Amino acid sequence: MKALISSDKIPTPAGPYSPGLTVGEWIFLAGQGGFDPNTGKVVSGDLVEQTEQTFDNIQALLEAAGASLDDVVSCLVHLVDLADFPAFNAVYEQKFTGVKPVRTTVRADLVAGMLVEITVIARAS
Repeated sequence: MKALISSDKIPTPAGPYSPGLTVGEWIFLAGQGGFDPNTGKVVSGDLVEQTEQTFDNIQALLEAAGASLDDVVSCLVHLVDLADFPAFNAVYEQKFTGVKPVRTTVRADLVAGMLVEITVIARAS
């Protein structure tokens, strides 16, 4: 059975989708971006700041599901500009210590001024 994951520490979803679901011990998060939970707007045009906020939003949802970044097994990363990959990667390496999740990174056109979006699958421990 699936159950909704939500948190008042993330922005309200802009469309008809769940921010996250648990299915048994598995956690599936919708793509998260660098949106400020207080304003609902992208934090800035800076990739590093957006990436930091994106991870804050991911962490808030994982915590709501009783998990943490240590439980993440897979990340799908969308970047507007692949030239930003080194800057993104520097933040990513700080967030995941120890065994890193598997990851796919692709270039994508994103909405609302987003420079990065990350979709996560985790397994609650």
